[in-house]
Amino acid sequence: MTKRDLFVFYSRPLFRACEIACNHAARVFLKKDALSHSHVRDELDRLNRERIDFQRDLNVIGGSHGHVCADCKGKCCGGERERDAFIDRVIQDPETVHLSARRTTGEMPAYKLRDEGSIAMLEAECVEGHCPELTIEGCRIPYELRPIQCTAYFCRKTIDELSPNECDTGIHALAGLMRVQWRTVTLAVRSRLGLSP
Repeated sequence: MTKRDLFVFYSRPLFRACEIACNHAARVFLKKDALSHSHVRDELDRLNRERIDFQRDLNVIGGSHGHVCADCKGKCCGGERERDAFIDRVIQDPETVHLSARRTTGEMPAYKLRDEGSIAMLEAECVEGHCPELTIEGCRIPYELRPIQCTAYFCRKTIDELSPNECDTGIHALAGLMRVQWRTVTLAVRSRLGLSP
């Protein structure tokens, strides 16, 4: 198996299965009142910093295939359903009121930060019929604040553009994001049992 094949496996079936399982498990096990405990908030903050670092690594290698995405015209970002999930919201904003596995109403944590004036978001015309965050100039959300599944998804055509070293970086980052998700589930279970992290 080549590094590109391994990256495809990590990015598609392995990561997707982990992402779905962890989001549902974390949502089921997390006690909502645990989000107000300082030790839980501290652990979520650590997990969020790790998530940001791994997503930044993916952004670095993602810059090499912008032309592939442009030719594709955003098929990965197709559909109007929002993409942020439970772990995205709880890690980025422990005060979120949206505790469903997949959000169908409301706003992503990035919008709260924009409204507070702490981040700038791309303001451009949206692409009709696609993700509501997709504009004609790309995603309106800064890379490190995007839903995990959006940054973790690499199609075969984009992976074919990557060097073996970039594939190694991607595999490492995806494995790290899966660990972040699993540790969020562990934190949720511990909160259910009344144990400290």
